[in-house]
Amino acid sequence: MRAVSWHDFRAQAGANPARIALADGTDPRVVEAAARAVQDHIAKPLLIGSRTKIESLWRTFSPKTQAPCVDPSELTAQEKNRLVDQLLSLTKFKTLSRTEAEARLTDSLIFGCLYTRLGMTDGFIGGATRTTSDTLKAVFSIVGLAPKTSTLFGFFLIQNRSASNNSLVLLADCAVMPEPSPKQLANIAIGAADAYEYFTSEKAKLAFLSFSTQGSAEHAMVNKVREALSMARAKAPELKAEGEWQADAALDAFSANIKGVGQSTMAGQANVLIAPDLNCGNIAYKLVQRLGGCRAVGPVLWGTALPANDLSRGCTMEDVVDMLALTTIQSRKAKKMETPAHAR
Repeated sequence: MRAVSWHDFRAQAGANPARIALADGTDPRVVEAAARAVQDHIAKPLLIGSRTKIESLWRTFSPKTQAPCVDPSELTAQEKNRLVDQLLSLTKFKTLSRTEAEARLTDSLIFGCLYTRLGMTDGFIGGATRTTSDTLKAVFSIVGLAPKTSTLFGFFLIQNRSASNNSLVLLADCAVMPEPSPKQLANIAIGAADAYEYFTSEKAKLAFLSFSTQGSAEHAMVNKVREALSMARAKAPELKAEGEWQADAALDAFSANIKGVGQSTMAGQANVLIAPDLNCGNIAYKLVQRLGGCRAVGPVLWGTALPANDLSRGCTMEDVVDMLALTTIQSRKAKKMETPAHAR
């Protein structure tokens, strides 16, 4: 079976492009990606920022079309009041004065999240010029979490160049939880498997990663991974999961055999990898990206009430295009969840 590719995601998104707010609207990479998304019908981007700067950049990439942008400084009184009212209704901002709330609208992260919360866009992307911490704070406080979300996490979809078909591997968590507990790690794993199957329509084969493979080392960090695996299996018995495994056993059948787990039907075939902590997850994706030459797009945030994703500050224009496609596809899941059960 042919592996899902980045082209497939763009094609899927193009079937029903969604309105996506881009907080980093004056960044050249983001503007070029937005122009590409419009040209290829991948999404309907809305660039946030100075209209003068955006339109100047836009002419470079799409001289015959008008820049899709919104400049917070150009809001009408009615538009500003609507956004301020919404901001003041939120727990984190309710103690602000109206003047202070108006000042917050100049922050494109807050502005973009408010647009998405109010339904003026279907999704939100930030982070190309801001830290993940800044982006997450805006998303947490304005977009919020989906009902029954136990653990929010961020993942990267990575091109597996070692596979003959260049298939995609999901790596989590790379953005949110610095030191997840065993229970949180189990929840991340279950959510990651769900995310992988949602985006690829392929069955998740999940490996909890460690520096140990099935007892080759003993340490408290290894015990945490074992406990997480046990919890995940108990909570989601249908989940195809192994652990604790070293990364080579998860991705290479020969290594799995040498390390005593070759009898598993998952030996060397994992497509969902769960890092034991944020240090490992964040470092790992950057190493395979920079040293291994792999495409790595994310972090996609899983568990938000509405699609709201982060970008690495080192992202390329192509990464932004792919994130627009993934966020568009995510928006369909959000809309489906909003539909009454009897109408589905």
